[in-house]
Amino acid sequence: MKKIVKIFEDFARDFEATLRDDDWSRLEDYFAEDATYQNVGSPDPKCKGRKAILDYLKADVSNTDRRFDNRTLIALSPPVTDGDRLTRRWRMTYTLKGAPDLVVDGEARYLFEGDLIKALEEEPTASSKRNLESWMSQHGSRL
Repeated sequence: MKKIVKIFEDFARDFEATLRDDDWSRLEDYFAEDATYQNVGSPDPKCKGRKAILDYLKADVSNTDRRFDNRTLIALSPPVTDGDRLTRRWRMTYTLKGAPDLVVDGEARYLFEGDLIKALEEEPTASSKRNLESWMSQHGSRL
C-alpha cells in the first residue's frame, strides 16, 4: 500500500472519530502548516493554513452534518494515486425524519507534501449541487 493511501485512510478514520467526539486537535498533525482547503463550486472561501481549515471544517460539520438525524459516507471508488496526489469519489447520504434522503456525490482531491496534506479540494457533482439546492428549498427550513 502506498504511504499516502495509509495516511489518507488514517485521516478519514480520525475525521469520523472527530465527528463523534468533537476533538478537532486530533486532525492537526495531518495538515501542513500552510495547507489549503477548498469546497470547489461553493461560495465558501478557500481556506489557507491548518488552523483556518480546521475552523472551517468544524463550522461546516456543525452547520450541516449535525443538523441531520444521520449521515452516512461511503466510498464510490478506491483511493487513486498519481505521485503525491490522491483522489477518491464518495457519496454522503443525510437523513432527516419526515424528509427524503439528501444524497450528495462528489470527489475529494488531496495533494501531499511528505506525510502531510498540502491541499484538499472537495467537489460535489453538478447533479448533486442541483439536488442539494432543490432539497434545501423544499426541506431546509426543518434543519
